[in-house]
Amino acid sequence: MKFIKYLGIAILLVVSCNNNQSGKTPIKVVADSLVVNIDKYRNSKVEVEGIIAHVCGVDGKKMKLRTERGRIIKIIPKDSTTRFTRTFNKKKIKIIGVAEENRINIATISKRERDKAILCHIDNKACTDTAWINRKRKAGVADKISKAGVERLRQRMKQSGKDYVSVVILRAEKIEVIK
Repeated sequence: MKFIKYLGIAILLVVSCNNNQSGKTPIKVVADSLVVNIDKYRNSKVEVEGIIAHVCGVDGKKMKLRTERGRIIKIIPKDSTTRFTRTFNKKKIKIIGVAEENRINIATISKRERDKAILCHIDNKACTDTAWINRKRKAGVADKISKAGVERLRQRMKQSGKDYVSVVILRAEKIEVIK
């Protein structure tokens, strides 16, 4: 009977000590530290600040937050119906949300190279702005842009010494413009 009681307490401790989830007080973290230490903050509710460098013009469902050291954090809304407005562009903001990570491995990079995909500068996925892509193809620069994006990913992988490129994502629950 004592074993079951202690097992129950142990399970409760593990669950309650699990990463800081939505609904809890956010962990204040410097944006650069979030990127460098994503393993520590993954699935945790965090609060970060940074400059919005770009709001996706295709659907407004993602933004590019630039940290003080120039690193990138992809900001997406918690609610899939929310769209970001371009008024966030060039603004310093405070974001509270859950930190996530997407890893791009060599197989994915090679596929993007074979597909000659033009990569989104926010998350390195294939760009979905067909009008913009068609203009680049018509201008004869699409392949050059695609090749440069793939090479940039390979360089980042080499520099990190890992077998993947990390894309840090913040699923935003609250956004506040600071200035």
